[in-house]
Amino acid sequence: MSSCKSCGARITWLETAGGGRLPVDEDPVPNGNVVAVGRMAKVFKNPEAAGAAYPDEPRYVSHFVTCPQAGRWRNSRREEGPS
Repeated sequence: MSSCKSCGARITWLETAGGGRLPVDEDPVPNGNVVAVGRMAKVFKNPEAAGAAYPDEPRYVSHFVTCPQAGRWRNSRREEGPS
């Protein structure tokens, strides 16, 4: 577990299929579209699809959705340009 550097919320980092890292809110929610399979994130377009694919697993939401400072991070990346 770690904390968001912007808002201080408790987050968990999951690995994406592409090798990146995705911060998710620590607590599962019924309407989440992210399922943790081990340390891997399975991201679905909507919560219904996540629930259908993994009905017995807890679901999470990306911290980029809930962080009040998420725009700050998006803007800083946009200003840096593509990597």
